[in-house]
Amino acid sequence: MSQRKIGTVPLCCLMTGAVLGSGIIILPPLAIEVAGPWALPAWGATMLFGVAFAYIFARVGTLFPGEGGAADAVARAFGPWARDLGAYALAGAALFGPAAVMLTVANYLPPGMLPDTPAAHGAAAAVVQVASALLLAGGLRTMSRVTTVLAVTATCLLLAGAAVTLAFHRSPEGVDALSALPPLSVPTLGYTLLLLFFAVVGWEVVGNYGAEVRDPSRTMVRAAVLAGLVVGLVSLAVAAGLQLGSFPQGAGHGVAGLLHPLFGPAAPWIMSALVAALCVTTYLMFVGAVIRLVAHLARQGGLPALLDRRNGRGVPVAVLAVYTLVHLGQLALVSLGVLDMAGILAIADGFFLVNALLGALAAARLLVQPLPRAVALVLALCLFAVLLSSHWPVLAVISLMALALAVRTARQRRSAGESAVVERP
Repeated sequence: MSQRKIGTVPLCCLMTGAVLGSGIIILPPLAIEVAGPWALPAWGATMLFGVAFAYIFARVGTLFPGEGGAADAVARAFGPWARDLGAYALAGAALFGPAAVMLTVANYLPPGMLPDTPAAHGAAAAVVQVASALLLAGGLRTMSRVTTVLAVTATCLLLAGAAVTLAFHRSPEGVDALSALPPLSVPTLGYTLLLLFFAVVGWEVVGNYGAEVRDPSRTMVRAAVLAGLVVGLVSLAVAAGLQLGSFPQGAGHGVAGLLHPLFGPAAPWIMSALVAALCVTTYLMFVGAVIRLVAHLARQGGLPALLDRRNGRGVPVAVLAVYTLVHLGQLALVSLGVLDMAGILAIADGFFLVNALLGALAAARLLVQPLPRAVALVLALCLFAVLLSSHWPVLAVISLMALALAVRTARQRRSAGESAVVERP
């Protein structure tokens, strides 16, 4: 067996850091702002959803343990049209999402380190972007070592800060508000779930690493379930700490307040390092999986063969270079004030949901055990409901992309049929 393949614990840490990512920093304050006292119950439902999500996509990954991941499962279940739609949706999401992740690192730098201007934040994000791309080119084994340290450190700090806050700095008003929940409208609930969906983004790319994992049929499922439980625990702890905690005025914004009881005035610096660790781990996991998927499609003839060019460690560096240039271009637009983080995330949102929905539907069709099939079907229904809450321009683009792929597939089938008729005599 190859010594370069990784086991359960490193893969679990890779998943944990990637799924926590920037979402654990951005989403809790936004959920509280939108849903108020309902934010914590919404987080609980989201985390149950996340564990099921992790389990289903890990099971799919064991059926197709290669760089194609869930795309190969979708192809087996629904044919090449659905596979291409899911693969291109994931590739499209990765064109936009990582730029927002890099901007998160720049936005959480300690006060006074950079001028508070879009140009300064865009330049700082670009530096982190290039460094992350170079780290990704080092291969999965290098990634697993780095992300193990980052994920464990971030998890311990967040859990410790939330525990201290809940034990010694609870707000009576927050506890009272949670005990008497006000009515919640359906649009508010839908928008809250749409926001919190980013807390579980990541599990759908688990299968793309199957070829580089020891004993995928066991390792991937164990690592995914363990990572799902860890992510759920950390997310609930952070959400509870923010919603029920009482923070002094200088504690900082959002999740930074949880570190104030532990580190006092040094909390902004610790928070900056924590955000950088989580965001870089997210980048390594997502972009690393997607460039393997794009290279896999190029090898099969669906994209230019040049995109399958790799370095000595097996990393598809040609695709990585393309993605890096696109991300840097978006950061340049941010520096010029043409684009912002909200606009980037709005585009990535719908693409992520389409890919996840197709993967869940494929799992419901391919898995033979009753329980996994039922869980996959429920996940698909939930994902479809959340997808309907996306912005209409994104839905329009996705619809046009689906129509174009359907027309292309029909032409290919017709052409293949005509060739068969010609060759028959």
